[in-house]
Amino acid sequence: MSEYLERLSRALGDTRVQLVTTAVAASAVTVGVMWGTRKARRTQQTRRLKHDAEDMLSLDSNGFSLPADTRASAESLAVTKRTPVRLSPNEELLIQEQLARHYVFFGQEGMAKVRDSFVVVVGAGGVGSWAALMLLRSGVQRIRVIDFDQVTLSSLNRHAAATRANVGTPKVDALKQSFADIAPHAMVEARVALFSAETAADLLAGEPDYVLDCIDNMDTKTDLLEFCKNHSLEVISAMGAGMKSDPSRVQIADISDTFEDPMSRAVRRRLKLRGIMGGVKVVYSTEKPGKVQLLSLAESQKDEPGDFSVLPDFRVRIVPVLGTMPAMFGVAMATHVLTELAGFPTEPLPVKGRFALYNRMQCDLGV
Repeated sequence: MSEYLERLSRALGDTRVQLVTTAVAASAVTVGVMWGTRKARRTQQTRRLKHDAEDMLSLDSNGFSLPADTRASAESLAVTKRTPVRLSPNEELLIQEQLARHYVFFGQEGMAKVRDSFVVVVGAGGVGSWAALMLLRSGVQRIRVIDFDQVTLSSLNRHAAATRANVGTPKVDALKQSFADIAPHAMVEARVALFSAETAADLLAGEPDYVLDCIDNMDTKTDLLEFCKNHSLEVISAMGAGMKSDPSRVQIADISDTFEDPMSRAVRRRLKLRGIMGGVKVVYSTEKPGKVQLLSLAESQKDEPGDFSVLPDFRVRIVPVLGTMPAMFGVAMATHVLTELAGFPTEPLPVKGRFALYNRMQCDLGV
């Protein structure tokens, strides 16, 4: 031990060793100072970026400062019929130019009704996203969009706004993000929620002028329609757009007048069991089913198919969908709602499935 200490003492007394030790220590101090300086700069830059981001969030799309109460509630605002839409005179001029063709079509009074309305869209998939998009583009300034689901790659063939960047995010968030670029003044509430009889009162609160049912689960759809009928809420419902391909067959009618559509038949039966015989407007297709079928279950799914459902009682088998058909359903719904809101007269033409009867009568008459 004493021999080791003696060697160490001689080494430390060596001038060269002292120089090397001093150089290493100086380098270590220099590196430490440089690292500390860079860390401090990064911290300052991060703080500046956060501050700039907060400033940007407090500006509207034209770079004007938003009111403090608007900034505070931008993310958590629950939209209702009475939610104010604040516009400067210059912004109002821009919006009137943006909606100029609709002002010519509906007139000042009709457009005032459209812009003053509050609409709830339940379901933000292929049908609901297009309905909500066209309502927004047409001047509706208060919209609540409700859906529990997320964007997938397979959603991109029919969703109105989703992109690859939105995959894995809520569908309603994708819509809200897109809507902000189209009508930044509009009050859009994106609710990531599953509609049910228990949540109906909350999700449909706020005195909506119209409810659009774009749900593809029949039990949930029936719950929504029953709630709207019992609470005197105007509602229009989308029936099955999957496995359809003929655009000339898309109809708007009372559910009691529908035919050829399996979903319309199933919902109609469910409503009758709840004492509702009609009075529900629907968008549906009279195209005869059978051209394409639901995809078969994989072998691994056949024993316990319920285990592969997104939620209990939800469909497991995949419905083939031509992406243009849900869009047509959604645009038809939006068009009907807009004319109703504006007080613009239309006469939907219900078509009854009586072609065999008409053909027989034509033969009997010898025509």
